[in-house]
Amino acid sequence: MKRWILIAWVLTLALAGVGIFGKERVLAHGDTVYLRLAPVDPRSLMQGDYMALNFAIGAAIRAAQPAGLEQRDGVAVIRLDANREASFVRLHRDEPLAADEQLLRFQTVDSRWGGRQVQVSTDAYFFQEGQGGRFEKARFGEFRVDGSGQALLVGLRGEGMEGL
Repeated sequence: MKRWILIAWVLTLALAGVGIFGKERVLAHGDTVYLRLAPVDPRSLMQGDYMALNFAIGAAIRAAQPAGLEQRDGVAVIRLDANREASFVRLHRDEPLAADEQLLRFQTVDSRWGGRQVQVSTDAYFFQEGQGGRFEKARFGEFRVDGSGQALLVGLRGEGMEGL
């Protein structure tokens, strides 16, 4: 019995390590991509200060999905401008990408505030209590995105892409 517990424990640690290694690889080697924030700003008193995130690109992705046939997990094709701000091109259907295109994974989920929304990576950004004024200026989410479209939020940026 103890042997099975030890094996389960080792497997759990190995799976966690693989997940952490994968995310660290995306952070270290992923492309920098900026997604414009759509306006939302509810805060949670129970969880501490945070900014609810909704990205403008989500509306374009939702509009491209057939009504009633929204993908739970999907991949969009995006194009970056000179400032590395992403714009939606189309839903990815396993076709080859043009030289200036890349992938962005998304999920269509029930929103915390009702309805459905397209979520990229996360729908909230937590920050230290009392720092709300600093993050009110946020206009972009800064992501690291790998070749498969996996995105990790690394911070928020202001209108001129300045760090907050």
